Amino acid sequence: MIMYLSTIEQWFVLQTVIQAGGFTAAATQLHRSQSSVSYTISKLQEQLGVTLIEISGKKVRLTKTGTALLEDMRPLMEEFATIESKARALHAGAPAKIRLEVDSLYPKPLLFSALAEFQQQYPYTQVELKELLRLTTPDDARNCDLAIGLQYNRPLMKSRLLEIELIAVAHPEHPLHQLEKASLTEADINRYTQVYLDNNHERTSEVMELPRYRWIVNTIDAAIEAVRSKLCFGWLPKSMIEPQLTQGVLRPLPLDIGLVRSIPLFLIYTDYDRATDAIKTLAQLILKVSQASESQIDVSK
Repeated sequence: MIMYLSTIEQWFVLQTVIQAGGFTAAATQLHRSQSSVSYTISKLQEQLGVTLIEISGKKVRLTKTGTALLEDMRPLMEEFATIESKARALHAGAPAKIRLEVDSLYPKPLLFSALAEFQQQYPYTQVELKELLRLTTPDDARNCDLAIGLQYNRPLMKSRLLEIELIAVAHPEHPLHQLEKASLTEADINRYTQVYLDNNHERTSEVMELPRYRWIVNTIDAAIEAVRSKLCFGWLPKSMIEPQLTQGVLRPLPLDIGLVRSIPLFLIYTDYDRATDAIKTLAQLILKVSQASESQIDVSK
């Protein structure tokens, strides 16, 4: 067992003496006698075998050794203070961790805006974030406290967040754009490879039919790059490809029907009855930023 020569308390007293400018002021701040403060510093120097402070009249200042050692100790003291603050927060009922599962279609700016505000209110609660891509929903609740995604089949507590628009696009040099037709038919697009978003490898016959010619990817970034490669087309989240549309790197396909598809995302409590105040606070923040986003979209329309 390692025996340490000094304690956090001794270093904290030394720091207070230096910040306060002397033993008397430090004693007042620490609600201790001046002799007690002086003894603590003397004992610390004796235990370490070094001189930490110099006294000139009523002025107290660190030696070079004291300056170096106290500087090294400050991060440890700050971490110690954080641990104690976290312990008080946990004792007051704040959860140590919240598990949040998010469909990758949900806009990242909205997600991190909500998380930033939550961190201000619950600085000692860790949000364990897991991002998923799923176009089908499981029959059972996920191993999380909150989820953002498609509706579960079970009757769980949920609120609609927003609609994610997917728009059919291809590179300007893709053969579909070279057809130069006013509108493309289903037969036209079925002749070409479509990028398909999916991470469910255990599909059943009940799942919607997959495109005949397809590339299956399991991230949205991969799907975007696949379309940019000119080798396929696909329905991609409009909010995530706005820059490419503006730059002309991607162009909407001229479809009379089905150009835009909408996917509704929901905020889901996997166990509302056991949800803590922190979980409900995070849920309300996610709802707030989502509703504000939808309001801005409606106004722009």
